[in-house]
Amino acid sequence: MARYSRASLPMTALALMFTLAAGPRAEASGFQLRDQSGSGQGNAYAGISAGGSDISSMFFNPATLTRFSGNRLQLGFTAIQPSSKFSDGVASRGSVGAPLNVASTPISGSNSTGNIAKSAVLPTFYALYSVDADLKLGLSVNVPFGLTTEYDPAWIGRYQAVKSHLETLDITPTVAYRLAPHWSVGAAFVARRAKAELSQAVDFGALAQLALNKASAQGLPIPQNLAQGGSMDGSVDVRGDAWAYGYKLGVLFEPSATLHVGLGYQSRVRETLTGTAEFSGTAPAGAALGTLAAAFPSAALGLANIGTLFAGQTANGPVSAVVVLPSTLSLGVSYDVSSTLSLAAEVAQTKWSAFKELRVRFSNPATQPDSYTTENWKDAMFFALGATCHPDGAWTYRVGVAKDNTPVPDGNRTPRIPDADRTWVSLGASYQFTPAFGVDAGFSHLFCKDSNVDLQAGSNPAGQEFARGNLSGTYKNSIDILSIQARYAF
Repeated sequence: MARYSRASLPMTALALMFTLAAGPRAEASGFQLRDQSGSGQGNAYAGISAGGSDISSMFFNPATLTRFSGNRLQLGFTAIQPSSKFSDGVASRGSVGAPLNVASTPISGSNSTGNIAKSAVLPTFYALYSVDADLKLGLSVNVPFGLTTEYDPAWIGRYQAVKSHLETLDITPTVAYRLAPHWSVGAAFVARRAKAELSQAVDFGALAQLALNKASAQGLPIPQNLAQGGSMDGSVDVRGDAWAYGYKLGVLFEPSATLHVGLGYQSRVRETLTGTAEFSGTAPAGAALGTLAAAFPSAALGLANIGTLFAGQTANGPVSAVVVLPSTLSLGVSYDVSSTLSLAAEVAQTKWSAFKELRVRFSNPATQPDSYTTENWKDAMFFALGATCHPDGAWTYRVGVAKDNTPVPDGNRTPRIPDADRTWVSLGASYQFTPAFGVDAGFSHLFCKDSNVDLQAGSNPAGQEFARGNLSGTYKNSIDILSIQARYAF
């Protein structure tokens, strides 16, 4: 993500949490989760918007339900094992000249990390009820967005990020109707539950140094450099949750029994999360100001004013934040080359350009003005090609490749989401135990480009990055995904 406006409260983006599973590291671009189907995983989700192999396609295009008959249930689980390791890190505090006279100093801590991305198991649930041959009703439960990254609290980038945790839970009733032999339409209502948590260290020593040096420069009899960066680290933890609502629309065109073309749209959802901000480690800074007031009685009033300002800025209390989760438009095509071989393709665009900023509002703006991050992400494209082989018998085999572009501009990449372009390679298989019961499995390895962060504190003490310091380094990323689902028709 990008940067917050106020150096005194350096908090970054809130995160979303699904109560049924551990928080995932985002495997699609940004923090989108494409893992919604055990069969779709096997061919990198190629052709999923045209119907795929089962009713899990309703997540991408509600109109595809008309391709399936009878009543059906599906339950699946996806294990995501990401790896993201930081190395070659360099971090230092910002500097400013006279009259504040604050020199840049190194930030202590480890300049490399182990794996900061957390593994998770995500559930999916789908149900289909056929009112008749043309009218279909569906229900799905999914986790469409998510993120978890967590660092050692003492690493050199602790003022940028320690923990980021995002999750959502969608409950989606769906309806699809066949208008004509070749045309179907579908729509769905999305009820989305979001939860959020974020934490990072706060350099109260550096902030106190700035405040005291400023007071000294304004004529208060206080020697400069009585406080120093890194001498009084604290932390801030922000949590929030919300319900919000959206919709899905879809069209399915089937000009022949062998060719299927589907177009699906998932709306953006605007989440207004409410929760609390909790600061810790403020007591040493407050005590230090009291000690200084006793040592310099002629400056006691000025120090008391600084202490009052500090207490107001670090007060625990209610917060709110708006998170715009993007829309996605997807086009899928599948073609049955023969009775045993199908080819498929998928292209999707996620409108991450809607994610321009994330603003945190406090309950008392007089002492705690808004904090905000400037994101300015860009729209991201996904391309996939796949094949499905279904020879005579109970087995079906799948293979696929995909290209998934990151929405994060190089200049806006932070330790919260060290995102980069990735390439998918996928394999999968299905076994039909009986006409009513089958199991699907799919595996994907995502080859991710190395990503770099290069964050600059600047020389303006009131700037977005000054209190967080300079940070540069490299991330090496990769992801393994295994999906399994069971299908039952009745």
